[in-house]
Amino acid sequence: MLDNKIKVGFIGWYSPEDKKALSGTPHKMSDLLKSIGCEVAWIKMEKSKKYFLYQKMMGVIGKISHKCLDCTHSVIGAMLQSKTINMSAVQQCDVLFAPFCSEALYSLRTDKPIIYLSDATFNIMVDYYFKGLSAYAIKQGNKVEQRAMDRSKAFIVSSQWAANSAINDYHQNPSKVHIVEFGANLDDKDIIEKTFDFNGHLHILFLGVDWKRKGGQIAVDACKWLNENGIPATLHIVGIKDLDESVKTLPYIDYVGFLNKNMPEQYNRLVKVIKQCQCMLLPTLQEAAGIAFCESSAYGLPSFSHLTGGTGNYIYNGKNGYLLPLGSTGADFGAKIKACLESGELERMSVTARDVYREKLNWNVWSQKVEVIIRNILEEKNGRNK
Repeated sequence: MLDNKIKVGFIGWYSPEDKKALSGTPHKMSDLLKSIGCEVAWIKMEKSKKYFLYQKMMGVIGKISHKCLDCTHSVIGAMLQSKTINMSAVQQCDVLFAPFCSEALYSLRTDKPIIYLSDATFNIMVDYYFKGLSAYAIKQGNKVEQRAMDRSKAFIVSSQWAANSAINDYHQNPSKVHIVEFGANLDDKDIIEKTFDFNGHLHILFLGVDWKRKGGQIAVDACKWLNENGIPATLHIVGIKDLDESVKTLPYIDYVGFLNKNMPEQYNRLVKVIKQCQCMLLPTLQEAAGIAFCESSAYGLPSFSHLTGGTGNYIYNGKNGYLLPLGSTGADFGAKIKACLESGELERMSVTARDVYREKLNWNVWSQKVEVIIRNILEEKNGRNK
C-alpha cells in the first residue's frame, strides 16, 4: 500500500468502470490501482470534429492511392486526439497512467510522470495485427509510438516479446521497460479450486471474440479429430457473436456465443462454462497477451495454443499447457491433447496451472509490481525536487 493518497490520472477512451471495454482490462487495472492506495480519476480522450474530418479525408486519399493509413497512429491524428485531453484535470494528478493509448501522449505537455502501458509496440504489430499499411503509415505509427515511450518514465509491457521491441526497435533503456503479465478478468470470489473430473467425455473451452485470428477452425478440426480417434469431446465456443451455421450444427459443438461480463446473468454463464471444461484450446494465430490463458489457468484448465507473439509469457510447456509451433493443424492439437489426457499429464497440469496462476498470472501480482514502479517514480521525482 502506498504511503500517501496518490492521485492517478487514468487516460483512455473508455471509462475504467466499464467491465466490457477491452475485455474488462482497464476496469481491472483501475480497481487494482485503488487497492494499493491510489485515487483514480478518468481523463477522457475524445475524437474531435477535426479528427473525424481528417479521418474522412484520409479515407478518400487511401481509396485513390490504394494505400492504407492508420489515422489513430498518424502524427496528425495523434496530435488531434491528444489535444482533447483536459489539462486542468492532468495538473490535479500526481501520476498519469496511459494504458493502450500511445496517441494520447503525442502532444501532451506536462511535468507529471507518465506510465505508458501496452501489450505490444506498433512496430511488431505491423503485418501481424496491422495489415496492408503503407510505408508512410508505418513511419508515422512508429513516430507516434517513439514519442509515447520517450515521454514516459516507465513503459509496462505484458510480454518479453513486447519488451524486446521496446528496447531494440525504440532504443529504450531496459531499466525503464517492465514486464508485468496480465491476470484473469474474473471476480476473485468466483475463482475456486476444483478437482480434475473426467468421466470419459472431454469438455474443451474455446474463449475468444475473433474467430479467424483465434484459430477457430483449427479448434473445430482438433475436436473432430479427437472424436474420430477414441476421445469423445465437445468444444464449447464462447465469445463469438456470429458463428457459421455449418459449425454451430456440428454434433460436437456447443455454441455459447458472446457473453457480456457487465451483465450478471451472462457473466455467471461464462463462469459456469469454464468450470465445466477440462482444458482450453485457443490456437491463436496472432496474440499480444492472453487474458483467456490467465482465466483458464485460474480454474486449472491447461491451455493449448500456438507459440506466437506474447503467448510465451502465459503458457509454460508442461505446467499450464503447451505451445505448438505456428502451422500446427487441428490433428496436431488433437494428438497433443489426447497424449496429455491418456498419460495423466492433463490431470497433473490442472494442479500446476493453478500454481502458475497464483505465482504469475493474477492481478494481485500485477498490482504489487505496479505499486513498486509508482513508488520508485515518485521517490525519484521528490528527490529531484528537494
